[in-house]
Amino acid sequence: MIIGTVTSAGYLPRAMIMARSVKKHMPGSKVVVGIIEDKIPEPALRFPYFDEVILMKDIFRSSNSHKFFFQYTIQEAIRSCKAQVMRYIYNKYAAEKMMVYVEADMKLLSPLDELPAVLEKYPIVLTGHFIYPETLDPDHLEEVRKAGIHHSGFVALNRHPAAEKYLLWWSKLSDHHGYYDHEKNRFADQDWLDISQHFFDNVYSLRHAGYTISSLNLLERWNIDRVGEDLHVINGQPLRCIQFSPQFLQAASWIDPHKEQIYSDLYHQYMNEMKELERSNRHLSKWSYGFFSSREPISDETKRIFLKNYYENPEIVNPFLLSNAYFNMESKRKSIDMIPIRARSEKIMPKQRRVIQAGKTKARRKKINASRKKISASRKKRIRRNG
Repeated sequence: MIIGTVTSAGYLPRAMIMARSVKKHMPGSKVVVGIIEDKIPEPALRFPYFDEVILMKDIFRSSNSHKFFFQYTIQEAIRSCKAQVMRYIYNKYAAEKMMVYVEADMKLLSPLDELPAVLEKYPIVLTGHFIYPETLDPDHLEEVRKAGIHHSGFVALNRHPAAEKYLLWWSKLSDHHGYYDHEKNRFADQDWLDISQHFFDNVYSLRHAGYTISSLNLLERWNIDRVGEDLHVINGQPLRCIQFSPQFLQAASWIDPHKEQIYSDLYHQYMNEMKELERSNRHLSKWSYGFFSSREPISDETKRIFLKNYYENPEIVNPFLLSNAYFNMESKRKSIDMIPIRARSEKIMPKQRRVIQAGKTKARRKKINASRKKISASRKKRIRRNG
């Protein structure tokens, strides 16, 4: 089995913990890491638990990686590169049947023993944020929709024409649509992940309490027990993988205190590992694609302006050579050019329309009078002829 993930230099310690946990519980597996940076951070090259490290720009299917990375924030770029790294793994490791995308901030607590048997039947396997229908609270349905039905941080594939077709579909959508949808308050890629089962017959939703535990579903997966020094179960099923976030401890505080303590211990163990790796890799640089070539930070507003107005512009080959001021001034200029048109249509035009309408009314009256005169003249002629 091959585990793929995507990370940046700043999130590299998380990917290191994930890879180390994979090698601990599944030592025969390979870990392939895609880096969304301009060059590979040196610590990634010497980390012993990474089997292969690649730059995403080097395997990119798009003709212009500059535009691809410029349009996205770091989290959007990570989500949009998931399909790309999995396609790379699928094509390069032709002898490997099973491959899994695992988010860099996940940690394996035990081997993924259920997956091989499931993947033999279903070449595309997803996991849900929520798996028990009786725990679904209608009052929180909006939050469920926001989070998504499926967890985008864990996608398992088997070598199969359906999986290949799925990867192509997923990667095409990711090229230009992996942004955060501010109107829906969720990442846009969650929409098409949630409708995967509608378009593909071979998609299976793995309903296992031990997969993809996170702050979102702790209230559902609260029933955790420690049954050994390094083994935990949830509702009697082995805890397989868990995703830690800043909100994790707060979410755990809502469950039974004894269960909360078990989750808290796991969280603090993870954070200790994180601090250790951060200390040994303290010179990791900030995200390459968060800055212009001049080292000016790129604002999120600039990325939105570019995504909306300039992505398709052939004159801009490398937007990193420009500046925030360029995009902001261009945006303001466009707005100013549009204001007089709107003002005329809303304030000045009504007066003009009244004048035009009056003119049209007079013209219609003239036509009517002219036609009446013609009718009257033709009647007089008939009277004379018949007279």
